[in-house]
Amino acid sequence: MTDSSNTTITHFAIIQRAKQDSLEYMPAMPTRDSAMDWESYIQRLEDLDAYEIAHESAEWDWVIYYHRALELCQNVPSAVLHEAESEVYDNGGIDHLQGYGCNRSSDNFGLYEMAALIANQIVVTAIREAVEECRDELLELANDKLEQIEQS
Repeated sequence: MTDSSNTTITHFAIIQRAKQDSLEYMPAMPTRDSAMDWESYIQRLEDLDAYEIAHESAEWDWVIYYHRALELCQNVPSAVLHEAESEVYDNGGIDHLQGYGCNRSSDNFGLYEMAALIANQIVVTAIREAVEECRDELLELANDKLEQIEQS
């Protein structure tokens, strides 16, 4: 986990951290210039599930600590915040947290808990987009390399 306790949360910082996290999930590039190795690498890239990766790696300190989640929500563009809020409601809002003791009539769900849900959605989206972008760039590079090998 990245130590970001002294980092000021900005939208740019979220995007950069998401890109850094996405790199951890990319398969290692082939060390040999064989078509079989590059085809295998392309398959591993295509098999990456950006949505699953994003959900697995979104437990940032910026999300799990209420004061940081609130800071995150305050420091992203309004469009990003509104999109994340819509996604949270589309995915069931607080209703999917009932097993954790939260429900609409509960006294233990308020501003901070909502900020954590929205911050999590913002981070999940940022990581998913970063994984997809990195994967697409590596696929383009790998396909170019495979084409180059096949032509020689």
